[in-house]
Amino acid sequence: MTAAKHAQEIAALRDLALEDLEATTDQELRTEALEEGVNLETNAIQIKSAMRDAAARALRQRMATAKTTMQSAATAKAGFIRPGIDRIKALVQQAFQTDSALGLAFRDGKRQSDGDWETLYDDLVSLGKIAPEHEAD
Repeated sequence: MTAAKHAQEIAALRDLALEDLEATTDQELRTEALEEGVNLETNAIQIKSAMRDAAARALRQRMATAKTTMQSAATAKAGFIRPGIDRIKALVQQAFQTDSALGLAFRDGKRQSDGDWETLYDDLVSLGKIAPEHEAD
């Protein structure tokens, strides 16, 4: 039997099993499980644990991917040195004046800190909206 034919038969069996499962009521499933000696509480705990483990694995994978992405972004940012705060403000304002697609929301209308300006500058450099002025050696 070829691998493709084997895979088709397995898929057909899976489809039949799912159809049978969908046609069976919850009470029938419960009765069947009890007749087979399945401890429903233990089974529920095992399923809950397996689902938590799967979710934790998925979250760890997402965290690892995000960490790699952040490290790549940090490495890309390491190639330039920020200009002074006054120059940063001028460059950011110029970027917003020349590119109407850029938008910005302020928190509670408060004054922006120097750190906010620097982060905005870094983000605009990363987006390619501002060219870094000084390359690191």
